[in-house]
Amino acid sequence: MKHYTISVTEHELEKLNKVYQFHQISDDNQYLLFHAVHNNIDILGYKTGKVLLQGKEVTHELISIKKHLGREDYAAIGSDEVGTGDVFGPVVVCSAYVNVSDIAYLESLNVRDSKNMNDKMIIQIAPKIAQRLIHSLLILTPKKYNGLVEQGLNLNKIKALLHNQAIIKTSSKLEETVPVIVDQFCTPQLYFNYIKDETLIYRDIEFHVRAESVHLSVAAASIIARYAFLVKMKEYSDKLGIELLKGAGKEVDELIRTLYESKGKPALALIAKMNYKNITKQNLL
Repeated sequence: MKHYTISVTEHELEKLNKVYQFHQISDDNQYLLFHAVHNNIDILGYKTGKVLLQGKEVTHELISIKKHLGREDYAAIGSDEVGTGDVFGPVVVCSAYVNVSDIAYLESLNVRDSKNMNDKMIIQIAPKIAQRLIHSLLILTPKKYNGLVEQGLNLNKIKALLHNQAIIKTSSKLEETVPVIVDQFCTPQLYFNYIKDETLIYRDIEFHVRAESVHLSVAAASIIARYAFLVKMKEYSDKLGIELLKGAGKEVDELIRTLYESKGKPALALIAKMNYKNITKQNLL
């Protein structure tokens, strides 16, 4: 059984609802706008803007849906970052090039935003994606991150610098010029203001909120970045002999206190972003 999730707008969802109106079956799931069966494929249209395809071979149905929505496949570079919502671990940025011939392969792996995938799924497919795609990966360790913060840089400036560097690296590996799509974290004006002093600046960028639904290159980049983040987290955990927690919840607060008391502030600064509230509110500094 294969499955694939596609993100759609409200207008697109209504369009698909009409397309499949004669193939719909009853379903009491309150989150569904429609549930259709076509060519032995289950098509579930969720009110949240997700359409899930389930069946033995979903590719033909997916091609059909994209035609109905007027979506044409095209090559692009996508850039995304992970680790910014986690107190522990690095900030990782990846930019990945996806050409038209890569798209069906990525769809067959059910590539989507890494935030909607669990660690097991990421570990399973990220190496395959990384092996296939031209990409650039930048890993900013907590030590380097803390150094930049001490120099007066904020998180968005750090992200902008990393994205610019990753995009330049990936685009320099290509012979053709393709659209570059970045998952928007600040206004384009601010982004270019952050990087204005850089020697090389890549300017022709499309900024999108939820960019992973705009092009698979962004989703692929986020998966490779997430995998690199998980590898680093395991590395740090093994070295400490304590499993580091992801995120920034209450359990993280407790772990910070434990690590501070057992290892001291210098050790904490090697694995944690020291300007995050979870740390500053504890008055450890």
